[in-house]
Amino acid sequence: MRKPDGKIVLLGDMNVGREQFHGLGSMYCRGAAAVILTYDVNHRQSLLELEDRFLGLTETANNDCLFAIVGNKVDLAMEQAPEGGKKEGEGSGKVGGSCVSFKVPRQVQPEDAMALYKKILKYKMLDEGEMPAAERMCFETSAKTGHNVDLLFETLFDLVVPMIARQKAEEPSQIVDIASCKTPKRTRSGCCT
Repeated sequence: MRKPDGKIVLLGDMNVGREQFHGLGSMYCRGAAAVILTYDVNHRQSLLELEDRFLGLTETANNDCLFAIVGNKVDLAMEQAPEGGKKEGEGSGKVGGSCVSFKVPRQVQPEDAMALYKKILKYKMLDEGEMPAAERMCFETSAKTGHNVDLLFETLFDLVVPMIARQKAEEPSQIVDIASCKTPKRTRSGCCT
């Protein structure tokens, strides 16, 4: 088993260039300490594609690799409105320069992300009792507003750093003690034997 090299890999709903770089994902997952799988909470298809496209890429990740399932774009998610009425500010959009954002109906619930997390653990044949709980590894964020982004990375670093430190402590030392090395014997021609 390869030791993690400390990198954290981001895979998922990256709209630009997905097809071109899809084949490189397994290379990036190799040796990763953590993989962040992202989807858009407002598009169910993005979660389905995440499972279809990236579940297989987790094969190259180490057995102790951590997986975070991240639903992004919660800033655009429309909360459930009371029956027959609009919520305050709904549909009005935010106009500022050329940026207009409208609220859209949420299509993916946190339970869906937790189910995917558990599916990854089963796929990797990992014991749920030995891995962080799904509730701890599934996040809803907004890259636009920064909502929960710090929490995501703080959680991963809190889990990854001790894991890497423990593995480094378990590694055999790569320091060579030259004082304990024997000098090679010389022959008549002055070459070593």
